[in-house]
Amino acid sequence: MNALQEYLDQNGVTRHQVAKQTGIANTTLANAVKETKPLSGKTVKVITAVAQALGKTPGQGLDDLIELDEDNSK
Repeated sequence: MNALQEYLDQNGVTRHQVAKQTGIANTTLANAVKETKPLSGKTVKVITAVAQALGKTPGQGLDDLIELDEDNSK
């Protein structure tokens, strides 16, 4: 599973909710969670929107995603 989608699932937030709360396009989020997209391919815009929807700073969100991605790589 894509680290970003797993992160959303773990936090009980849907892409639709992130889009609605932040104004980022749902299609942008859908493209970001494609299996083939590595974490390094995520844009600051996407990571910032997800973090904002979760009440976190972009840095906290990125740290969480990096940790999750590393765990999935093991």
